[in-house]
Amino acid sequence: MTKQYADIGAEFGRPKTSGSSPLYTELNKAWKSTCRILLGEDIGELASYDVWLKEFLPEFGKRTSNRSGKEVTFAKCDYCTEANVISLEEVKEKTAPLSINDIKDIDSILEAVSEAWEYTGNKSLGNSRFVEASDNIIDSQYVYGSANVRQSSYVHSSYFVNENSKYIFGSNWISNSEFVVKGESCNSKRLFNSSWNESCSDMYFCFYSTGCSELMFCFNQRNTRNAIGNLALAKDKYQALEKKLLDEIKGELQRNKTFPSIFRLVPNKAPPKDIVISVPSSAENGDFSAIEKAFASTFRILFKKDPDKLAGYENWLNRHLLQIPEVTSPFGSPTYLSDLTRDVRMYPDKRMVTQGEAVELATLQLNESQLGSVKDIQDGLDRIGYFLGTAAEQSTNYFKNPIAFHSSSIYKVGDGVFSENCAVDGSINYSKYLFGSDRIVGSEFCINCYNSLNLKRCFELDACTNCADAYFCHNCESLQDAMFCFNAKGKRYAIGNNALPPEQYRQAKSVLVDQIAEEILRNKSLRLDIFNVGGMK
Repeated sequence: MTKQYADIGAEFGRPKTSGSSPLYTELNKAWKSTCRILLGEDIGELASYDVWLKEFLPEFGKRTSNRSGKEVTFAKCDYCTEANVISLEEVKEKTAPLSINDIKDIDSILEAVSEAWEYTGNKSLGNSRFVEASDNIIDSQYVYGSANVRQSSYVHSSYFVNENSKYIFGSNWISNSEFVVKGESCNSKRLFNSSWNESCSDMYFCFYSTGCSELMFCFNQRNTRNAIGNLALAKDKYQALEKKLLDEIKGELQRNKTFPSIFRLVPNKAPPKDIVISVPSSAENGDFSAIEKAFASTFRILFKKDPDKLAGYENWLNRHLLQIPEVTSPFGSPTYLSDLTRDVRMYPDKRMVTQGEAVELATLQLNESQLGSVKDIQDGLDRIGYFLGTAAEQSTNYFKNPIAFHSSSIYKVGDGVFSENCAVDGSINYSKYLFGSDRIVGSEFCINCYNSLNLKRCFELDACTNCADAYFCHNCESLQDAMFCFNAKGKRYAIGNNALPPEQYRQAKSVLVDQIAEEILRNKSLRLDIFNVGGMK
């Protein structure tokens, strides 16, 4: 475990905290309630499970405020070390000391802006309260050691939690779910150590399930009930075995304050030789020109110039994204691995399969004689335990995407949900015409934007909401026609937080955008980005 992971919420491990922090008191109550619901009884203090719950957290940034010396948490750790950082409560809007001559030249703007620029962490916005050691928290309550949480409550050591989720511990990629410990889910309830679950309930150590309930140690199931090891059981038989297995799991948790994830229980070795499947190749076919046209249209909207082919810009667009490696399944088919969270990086690489293979492998079952203990089940997981690399549901015209749900015309998008005409992105939701962007919701016609909500026609924005026609802005809200702004709200025709007459702004923007576009077209890259602009002195 790196120091960054150990530091996130290390305070919870100190005895004085459990007795003195109102936030800890409430989260500890929520933890105990969640354990009673999932495991049948309280298994001890939240603080004692702190390290285990952080196991799959992606890296957060940890810096020290240049103003107060306070520790500052960032959802992303890419900010340049030379820049000033502050905590949200220390924000005082500043303006960069710009002259009329400065705003005609990028380098002059950078020299002036970097003197005043401050990157802001510990961001807790909207109707949020009782939030600590967290960043990008919107309209949420009782949150600790987490990032990118929206409209949720009672969240600890979790990431990308959305849409009225509650009682979430050590989990990632959650929406509209409750009572989840170390899981990933959408529209689900009561999950323990289970990932990629949609519309499920009462799931333990399961992977990629849809419309299921009362499952343990199951893989790639659809509309299944009362099953262990992919084997459906009579309800009374299931309940008796479930109680026995949960007693084992609780005992180890209470003794060791940890329990192996489903990714570690499945052995990282080739499947048994007698398992042979035949799934037609799922070669990707479609109209890639639609994606090229989308990139060209977005580039023209932002820069008033035509770009070359998308492929030439991929390295630049990928600068602040995790990779999407291609892997080969044990049955010889290519699939794509989304490196969005640490749990994905823990997948046994010899157990990765395609979606078509997963459907066929889901028919494999353990025998009832193998269900008597966790150890017996684990010994049989080499037959049934397979992890999906690529999942596509209700999607069309997609290429090299690990996750495509209700999306169309997307290419190399780590997690595309209800999105279209996008390429080389991380996680995007309800968006279109996005490129080089990550953790974006409800946005369109943007390049290289991050951790933001409701953007239109923006370039190099981070931690911004409800902004339009903005370039190089950080922690801003409701900007329109703005460049190089930081920690600002409600501005229009502004450069470096300085409001300008509309015509002067338009003239300056035209010159600056031309300079930016020329460098991008010449080098297929840009030396400047939103994470280093504050340190370009």
